[in-house]
Amino acid sequence: MAGWSALCAEMDTVKRRLKAHDRRALWPHEPCRPPAPPERIAGIAAVTLCPVDPDYAAFLRHADGWPGILQDIDLFGTRDFGTSAYADAEESVRTIGEVARIEGDRGFSRLVPIGASRDDIDVLVLHCNGKRDRRSPVSWLAGGEVERYPTFTDFFLAMIAANVAEADFLARPRRPGPCSATAGNRLRPLRR
Repeated sequence: MAGWSALCAEMDTVKRRLKAHDRRALWPHEPCRPPAPPERIAGIAAVTLCPVDPDYAAFLRHADGWPGILQDIDLFGTRDFGTSAYADAEESVRTIGEVARIEGDRGFSRLVPIGASRDDIDVLVLHCNGKRDRRSPVSWLAGGEVERYPTFTDFFLAMIAANVAEADFLARPRRPGPCSATAGNRLRPLRR
């Protein structure tokens, strides 16, 4: 598998292509943030009360978050933990947990938000497992669990694929109406 430098470069290329085809400015198009210093990555655990997932930590060493990783969903960086966006995402996770059953994996104690939609109910969460060296699944929540990825790396690869699908869709001539590809190649209507 490619390293994080290559994966971030691939996502950047795809995001630039998506921006070029997004003629109606449907989505924010921002680059990844600069790398996070190790002390800020380590500080996430103080906010989340959970060890930082090793894949997520490796990503943060290359990009300290990515605004608009998919549509209007921001992937949190170290400075987002403890902010109002993080608190809102935690509240959404609590609310979703009260109304929908989210199957936990054995040994995982809680869901830690690592991203959220700016304007909708989508929240990205890592399953906290309490172990520093154990890779955790990532779930995409929106009223319930939409998708689950075995690891953060798998999640990121799915976001690359979803952005490719979105760019392909927007590049097609004479579309019948706005629609967007999501991870897992599902389609959902645009929210604008």
